[in-house]
Amino acid sequence: MAVDPSNLPSVEPPDTGLLDDLASLEIPSQEQFVQTLTQLNVLQSILLLAVGLLCLLQGWKVFKIIVIVNAAVLGTILGSHLGGLLRGENMPIFGGIGGALLLGVLAWPLMKYAVSIMGGLAGSLLGYGVWHYVANAVGKPGLVQYSWAGALIGLITLGLLAFIIFRLVVTIFTAFQGSVLTVSGLLALLLMYQPLTDKLERALIDNTHLVPLLIAVPAVIGFAFQETSSRKKRKKKSGGGGGDGA
Repeated sequence: MAVDPSNLPSVEPPDTGLLDDLASLEIPSQEQFVQTLTQLNVLQSILLLAVGLLCLLQGWKVFKIIVIVNAAVLGTILGSHLGGLLRGENMPIFGGIGGALLLGVLAWPLMKYAVSIMGGLAGSLLGYGVWHYVANAVGKPGLVQYSWAGALIGLITLGLLAFIIFRLVVTIFTAFQGSVLTVSGLLALLLMYQPLTDKLERALIDNTHLVPLLIAVPAVIGFAFQETSSRKKRKKKSGGGGGDGA
């Protein structure tokens, strides 16, 4: 018995946007970044700002919580994508929940490896961003296509350093992540203020130096603050130990 192909249910190909983005090492453009910020509400913006300040200024003290939350978020993204490849109702949701629980739980006993992964991811974003920015800043747009090399250098450097200088890597990636979240939350709040919306949005999109500068400066300040606080605490403990011994 012949089957009419037109009567067969159509099956759409699975969405591979996530894997495509990862494979091409694409990061959002400044316009995409700004458009995303304009879609945030007040509560989301304040939450980003609060969490960002915590990571930025107290990252080393709460790094285990930050790593577990990061792992859970990463697991949610990967699980949702893999769940979307499977046939079944609500599989992306179930996949996201399963991925979040799996990676979140595994991050605790494998903390050093998880920090290495987080540091490597932060390093890859930093390397990609720096290469991309410098190539455009010096008028060499042809070099932008090799931004993957900067990402690879950052990935390997911070990923391996986590096993050698653990505290340094934690401080770097928490300061960088905190800066991104803090700046995102603050800009989202400012974009809600109507007298500033148009001018600020246009400045963020047109000025290629503004967003990298807004992220870099707080990141350096946060790194310096965490390092200074950590050194003072270590000196205080060392001095106290010496006094007790005398």
